[in-house]
Amino acid sequence: MLDFPFVKKRDPELSNTVTVETKKLNVHYGSSHALKNIDLTLYEKTITAFIGPSGCGKSTLLRCINRMNDTIANAKITGDILIDGVNIHADTIHATGLRKHVGMVFQKPNPFYKSIFENIAFALRIHQTPKKDIPVIVEDSLKRVGLWEEVKDRLHESALQLSGGQQQRLCIARTIAMNPSIILLDEPTSALDPISTEKIEKLLQTLKQDFTIVIVTHNMHQAARISDYTAYFHLGNMIEIGHTEQIFTTPAQTKTEDYLSGKFG
Repeated sequence: MLDFPFVKKRDPELSNTVTVETKKLNVHYGSSHALKNIDLTLYEKTITAFIGPSGCGKSTLLRCINRMNDTIANAKITGDILIDGVNIHADTIHATGLRKHVGMVFQKPNPFYKSIFENIAFALRIHQTPKKDIPVIVEDSLKRVGLWEEVKDRLHESALQLSGGQQQRLCIARTIAMNPSIILLDEPTSALDPISTEKIEKLLQTLKQDFTIVIVTHNMHQAARISDYTAYFHLGNMIEIGHTEQIFTTPAQTKTEDYLSGKFG
C-alpha cells in the first residue's frame, strides 16, 4: 500500500450517471500515436484527475472532449466520444455549441484585454443573453468563485491588474457564466502560488455540486486531495482508472504503482 496522507476518501454518494464516455478513442498527430484505444467513463458532478508523465496524452484527451483538436491540421481522431449519450462528432453537433456545454480553463490564466466585468459579459452578449440579465450573471459568477468582494468596486478596471490567482478564478467565473455541464481544466494551478492553489482547489470542490469536472495535473498530491476518480496515463495508454483512494493506495497496475512511488516520471 502506498502512503499518500492527503488522499481523498471515497464518497459513497458519488453519482453513477454517465456524462462522458469514450470508446476505442485514438488520436494521431501525423505519425505520432498520441492516444491509443481509450475507453473512459466520466460521471456526473464528480472530479476526475488525469495524471501521468509529460507527453502521455492527458491534455490531448482533455482537448478531445470539447473538440479543440479540430483546429490541429494533422490531427486524426477515430473512435467515439459521447456526452450524455450523443456522439460529439455527429454532423448535427457544431464545435461552438459544444464548447458552450463543455467549458475549458487553461494552464496559464488568460483574461481578455478588457475590464473585469467585460471578461464575463463579452461571451454572454455573443450568445444573445438578455441585456438585463448580464449584470446579474456577472455578479453571481464572481460570487461563486469567491471574487465578488475582492473586485466589486473595480469591475470596470482592467482584468490584467488582478493577481495570477485572481485572474484564474476570473477565467473560471467566465466559464461557469455560460452554464456548462462540464468544466475541463488543464493544470490550472501550475503557475500559481500555494495560497492561490488552495483557493482554486476549494473552489473546485464546491463547483462539483453543479458541474462535472475533469482536471489534468502533474501534482499528484493535488489529485489525491480533490478528485473522486483518477486516471493514470503512460505513452498514450490509459493504464488504470478508478476511485482516487484505490488508485493512490492500492493501484492494480505495476506501472501505476511505479509512477506514484517515484520510480519514474
